[in-house]
Amino acid sequence: MNSEHSFAKLKKLLKARQQDETPRGVPANYLGVWRRSLLETPQMRDADSLVYWLQTPHWHADLRIPAHRPDFSGITCLSDCSDKQLAWLATQQGFCGVTQVEGNQCTWHHQLDFRPPGSSRDIGNMVFDGEYLVETGVEADYLEIWKRLSRSRGGTAALELVMENNELPSRPAWLLVAGDCFIYVQGRNHKPPVTAAPHTLPPTRLNISRAQLLDQVDVEVSFGYRYGSAPWRIEHSTWPFREGLLLTHSRAIRRHGHQLAVEEENKRRWMILDWDVGAAL
Repeated sequence: MNSEHSFAKLKKLLKARQQDETPRGVPANYLGVWRRSLLETPQMRDADSLVYWLQTPHWHADLRIPAHRPDFSGITCLSDCSDKQLAWLATQQGFCGVTQVEGNQCTWHHQLDFRPPGSSRDIGNMVFDGEYLVETGVEADYLEIWKRLSRSRGGTAALELVMENNELPSRPAWLLVAGDCFIYVQGRNHKPPVTAAPHTLPPTRLNISRAQLLDQVDVEVSFGYRYGSAPWRIEHSTWPFREGLLLTHSRAIRRHGHQLAVEEENKRRWMILDWDVGAAL
């Protein structure tokens, strides 16, 4: 695809988005990164999984890595993984999309999901107590306790990838920022097959082919920090081989007009969904 055709498609996309109705933003007490300390359901109790939820005024991203991850030393890509390693990766969760709040109820509308969605909508009753939050399910029976990360206080941004190296991206991608924290989400280059593992049943208990497992786990959800000696370092990811790498560089992403942000001399262009972090990321 030539760059002239790509830019024409980008212009059409931005014009269409400009005409979309922007939903009302979430209340200010939602903003930041929340780390889950407890999940309780009638069937189980989980205080060990690593779970982060980042919230901007309109967008969310969520990463959930179960405890006791097996060793992935020497793995540099998904195809290096054994079938057993792929099956474990498929037990992870992650998603991103638009957030809607009505009264005490919060609805997370998933635009991208690491695992196929379940039958119930993602809706919670929310009770805030300063930097703590208790969430109980509306259409599912659960309780979650969250605490906001102090480093996530500050400006927020939500960006959607629209061009890469002067071409339309082969995969959807989003970058969300809250204070010194970020979550990067990169989706599959096609929709997952309907035969993928159901949301409620671990793939290890199903007869799933290696190709299906590879497709299932072909979603990156990565969490990290934007400060310190290695800013933008990925700390936790659905792809273990991404941990320790840098997502981008300080001040590499700059706002370019009302709708776009550019990264490293137009290497990547991002559509601005939310932005109140200042002149650069």
